[in-house]
Amino acid sequence: MIEEKINSLNLDPIIIKLMDNDEGLGWSFEYAKQIEIEYKKYLSLCLEYSNLAIVPAKPVDEFWHFHILDTLKYQEDCDMIFGHFLHHFPYFGMRGKEDAENLKNAWYETIELYNKKFGSDNNDIWINSSRCPNCGRRCSNDTSSVYKVERPTLKIAI
Repeated sequence: MIEEKINSLNLDPIIIKLMDNDEGLGWSFEYAKQIEIEYKKYLSLCLEYSNLAIVPAKPVDEFWHFHILDTLKYQEDCDMIFGHFLHHFPYFGMRGKEDAENLKNAWYETIELYNKKFGSDNNDIWINSSRCPNCGRRCSNDTSSVYKVERPTLKIAI
């Protein structure tokens, strides 16, 4: 039932935006449709493994960013699929050595789960990770969690 909801998402507006040369990324229709399929797989993993940091492949993350930009649609779609807003946390891996290691481990775990569920046919897309995992319901300031919401500061970045 939930998989059907994910697969029935109308992401045409996102595809149109991504295909635009000025406002989007200039993707071809074929490429945008291919990444749409992978994005829906990503959402499926986020739903099934809501207690894990599911890290998207670079093009999937780009698709996700454009979905998020349509804030009203994104909120409606999240409510329909997850029953809550699926947060995006773009700082994972940037907050020190341990955080970078956690990101790397989350990426490898994501690939393992992806291959287990969908096979390895699209490994050409899932070769580079992004720093943007889902947060699901577990975003918190719990200092014992790798998912704590701690944003980097300029003191650390410089």
